[in-house]
Amino acid sequence: MLNLSPRWHLENPRTSLTISFITWKVLLLLIACTSPYPGYDTSTTLLTEPHDGQYATSTVLRILANKLTRWDAIYFANVGHRGAIFEQEWAFGWGYAKIIGILGRGLFGSDVGVLETAVAGVLISNIAHLLSVLVLYSNSKLISETPSSPRSQSFAFISASLHTISPAGLFLSAPYAESSFSLLNFVGFSLYASSLQAHRGGYSNRRDVLVIVSGLAFGLATTCRSNGLLSGLLFCFDIIRSMSTILEDMQHKITLSGLRRIIFLVTAGLLVAAGSVFPQYLAYHEYCVDAQPRHRASWCTHRVPSIYAWVQSYYWYHRASAFSFLLPSKIPSSATEGKSPGSERREYDWLSPVGMEAARRFAVPQLVLALLALVSYHVQIVTRISSGYPLWYWWLASKITAGYDTKLAGCSIGVKVIVMWMVMYACLQAGLFAAFLPPA
Repeated sequence: MLNLSPRWHLENPRTSLTISFITWKVLLLLIACTSPYPGYDTSTTLLTEPHDGQYATSTVLRILANKLTRWDAIYFANVGHRGAIFEQEWAFGWGYAKIIGILGRGLFGSDVGVLETAVAGVLISNIAHLLSVLVLYSNSKLISETPSSPRSQSFAFISASLHTISPAGLFLSAPYAESSFSLLNFVGFSLYASSLQAHRGGYSNRRDVLVIVSGLAFGLATTCRSNGLLSGLLFCFDIIRSMSTILEDMQHKITLSGLRRIIFLVTAGLLVAAGSVFPQYLAYHEYCVDAQPRHRASWCTHRVPSIYAWVQSYYWYHRASAFSFLLPSKIPSSATEGKSPGSERREYDWLSPVGMEAARRFAVPQLVLALLALVSYHVQIVTRISSGYPLWYWWLASKITAGYDTKLAGCSIGVKVIVMWMVMYACLQAGLFAAFLPPA
């Protein structure tokens, strides 16, 4: 997919990305459909039986949905169909479950089953993945000094292509929240980078509007996956910088523009937090306020009555083995490539000043996520949650396009191994996932 002539992907990159995306999805879905059925777990078969004896979907969609409704996708489809009933169901993206439930009823009528909701989830996940590929392409051009240059266009194209073949694999096609999270998170990053451009250009009104809208996008992403909260660190960084600037200016005078800047940043941060707080507020009312005193949940009396924190600690983290948290630390790229720090800096000198600033800031939530992965996340979800962050795609694409070479054959051995691993892992995972086997 990456060994392409420059003319092919530069002439009409979005069409090329769409064709590559469809080809890759067909390959993964063929692997999934030819895997052993139903696998060792028959949960999907039991849940997707029609309650009235008839299906509202075609045979092809029914087979596809059955193959892709595995592991946590069963929770997403079930919650989307009838809402969250049990406490552990609140740990699964409330926003995504709501969307697939609404779309399922819109497409197949109000009286639909879990299978139709799962079909809606498959449609949303694949559409969201394609859109996130195209948004990442635009983001990658946005951070370049000269977006129309061959190097910048190749970098953007390959970054988006790498997201297509993400090791998250079939999770980006199944009724999971990863694709929707990636789309909303990429949109948030794009709007935030645009706000940095507006800030440098002195367009304060445009900057503030973009900050608010980016906060809204991050907040919606957080309703799909809780790690969307980490994107709020971008606004925390800006608030600290703005406050330090105001403190320096207080020696002379207090500027209203600085105070307005902080108000908009705080509002954006609150929008991000709302993506996590609002679903938990609904759960708190259901289990702690509306419930009879003798039926109230134990976590209602906690200092921070968070159903998400309680479910995670009770159902997942305390049952994980010590080996669940062991991940190899990332080897510095300057060591693997055999380059000095100075040459490493020159390798990125084609990025615009705003692009460099945005990339550094985007690194903060991804770095925190990596640290959390080392101490608390299960290894099996690392590839999934990392699919919604652009920086590692950009790092790998910069290695592939170094020296304007867009052919994988011209890359270092380390880069080849990474790309080949991504393809092989996604293909193997597709067969195992559809058969209800790990990795999941």
